[in-house]
Amino acid sequence: MMLLSLFSLFTLTAAASVIPPKVSPASPASPASPASSASPAGCRKSLPKGQSAGKVSSINITSSGERRTFLLSLPPKYHPDTPAPVILSYHGNSRDAEYQLGLDRLTSPEFNSAAVVIYPQGIDEKWQGMPGVATDDVRFTSDILDLVQDQYCIDSARISATGKSAGGGLCNLLACDPELSSRIAAFAPVSGAFYIDSQPCRPESVQFPCRPGRKDVPFLEFHGGKDDTIAYQGGARRDECLPSIPHFVRQWATRDDLGTQNTTTAVSRDAVAYEFGQGEKAGLVKHVFDSVIGHDWPSTAPNQDNQREGHGVASYDATPMILDFFAKHALRNVRTCSGALGAIAR
Repeated sequence: MMLLSLFSLFTLTAAASVIPPKVSPASPASPASPASSASPAGCRKSLPKGQSAGKVSSINITSSGERRTFLLSLPPKYHPDTPAPVILSYHGNSRDAEYQLGLDRLTSPEFNSAAVVIYPQGIDEKWQGMPGVATDDVRFTSDILDLVQDQYCIDSARISATGKSAGGGLCNLLACDPELSSRIAAFAPVSGAFYIDSQPCRPESVQFPCRPGRKDVPFLEFHGGKDDTIAYQGGARRDECLPSIPHFVRQWATRDDLGTQNTTTAVSRDAVAYEFGQGEKAGLVKHVFDSVIGHDWPSTAPNQDNQREGHGVASYDATPMILDFFAKHALRNVRTCSGALGAIAR
């Protein structure tokens, strides 16, 4: 290990395919209450008709007056008396919830047998935060959580969010939102598209508005050095500005009061992890840079991203790293179904 400045750090050059499980037909749900709640209301309730542990269902919900949908994967170990963690996973631009389910492998028993995974569907396969998109997906997320916490036994201290590309950009909006940053424990975007409406575009200094509702927001970012969609060094795109990823990560480290010094470790032959913070805060902000992959979800197994022409499998898997990161970070002082207070785990 060695301690490097982020400026010098970022000058580096850089089994079987997953088949999504069959999705049950959409089941209607009542409009979610706009009020947030950490209530254990969903514990000890029977599952909605047609749903069972180990299965994926499509759920309808009304949000901001519009009919929206999301996929909900119940883990094999789900039990209505045992609070389960939740992971929100957002698809990329022009993709959909089923694509993301097959891509991230968060529902694979190899990696996850305990967490509920939610795959929201973007309107027109886009997300808030993209240039020209006016949809309130922050509210959509809040409404999903209200509904899920009301109907299922959820560990409200362990709700986390990840996403690919534009879905990763939405993760950043959630982390910066005063309400959602206080409901979601940790964030892990992959190849995030962090658009900022700022011209002229200065990738190394552009600032993005961010008002988290708490201190010490855990944030893990993955990016490839050969990403030609959301460039690692940032730049103008779609008439807005993408920050350089080193600058973006440095802003999160500064916001969490970690400074810009970091500890570096090798993840694989092509990837390096940069962790910010020391002591109990070690790794609170973390960035994984792979010098050879493009705009892909890093996986050593074939997936929908790395089987495209000009792409290939990675030398490491992002999914278990994301799950490990989520397992280390929980919200403080949140009541679970048992009435116990959720405590931060590091």
